[in-house]
Amino acid sequence: MVLTDKKPEFSKSYRLANEILVSSHSLTDFPFSIKKIVQERGNGNIVCKPFSKAALYGADIPAFGSESAVIFAYNGRYIIFYNEREKLERVRFSIGHEFGHRLLEHDFNLPLSDQYSRQEVETNFFAAQLLMPEQILREFQRRGAVINRQFLMTAFGVSEQAADKRIETLAKTNYEWRSRTEKEFDDVILMKFASFINRICPQRRDYYDFDYEEGM
Repeated sequence: MVLTDKKPEFSKSYRLANEILVSSHSLTDFPFSIKKIVQERGNGNIVCKPFSKAALYGADIPAFGSESAVIFAYNGRYIIFYNEREKLERVRFSIGHEFGHRLLEHDFNLPLSDQYSRQEVETNFFAAQLLMPEQILREFQRRGAVINRQFLMTAFGVSEQAADKRIETLAKTNYEWRSRTEKEFDDVILMKFASFINRICPQRRDYYDFDYEEGM
């Protein structure tokens, strides 16, 4: 068994998620319906169905080794099967994860160990950026918000596990390291979701500025 030493392409995952955040007509607030995003972006070639429907399409869910969601090729199209018995918060991330596999054009014939070391990391990053955009989190921090587990779960409708992982990756990421291309959509994302940002974390006026203006 030969494994590749190719490292995760975080820039591609980041760009694809940002493109969806900016261009999607269905995505206007958080938390949003990930199924609508799949339908919209998939152009009818990707659909979501519960595990209970898998047998109708000849999909052997246990063989995939996932208890949450899998993506299955069917007659030139793709079906994302998800575990309808899990909490909605976990289902949303799982569907986003599998959707990322398709958009990133991952090779499902790679050994599982290689898929986990690279492809799984890429899709986790994609789903996290789509469900909890870094640009918005940085703006919350700038406004004084404490980005903890409960904050993310409440604001973005994600699971504890997804929230904890996002906090971990956010701490490891330095915005200044982002390339000009990676920052391309930042202002647009912040403007598009301004209502959400202001609802969750209203902008506060600095007392010094207030006194200064009054003095004028």
